[in-house]
Amino acid sequence: MINYDIPNSISQFQPKVKLFDFSDFDFKPHAYAKGVQARLDLGNGLEVSVVANNDEGEGLYGRVSERLYEVAIYDQNDHQIPLSAYSSVLGWQSPDQISYLMAKAQNEGSVWVDELEDAKAEYLKELDLDN
Repeated sequence: MINYDIPNSISQFQPKVKLFDFSDFDFKPHAYAKGVQARLDLGNGLEVSVVANNDEGEGLYGRVSERLYEVAIYDQNDHQIPLSAYSSVLGWQSPDQISYLMAKAQNEGSVWVDELEDAKAEYLKELDLDN
């Protein structure tokens, strides 16, 4: 008798796609602040923006020398995705934290965005600001 090893899922046969992470950013001088900025199209209708101050800069929620950055994610209409219930940007994020957000955006896409939008709407409703 011949024994066959049959996989539980066809997913193991799907090609592995490399996800973008923090190392894929190409930082340039910030257009307005004394700092750096980078944007990266994730290829699924979402784009990530990361900025940080240089040591002499201020006004951004991050500092290059501390490897902490401000991150925002935009949809194809240039609408900022609310990364928390109370803000569309997250400040003082490490490269690992930003890579995690990028992985969520790439793996879960619009489902993740809808969850974030719902969380913000619920927060505004609780504050009676849901006009």
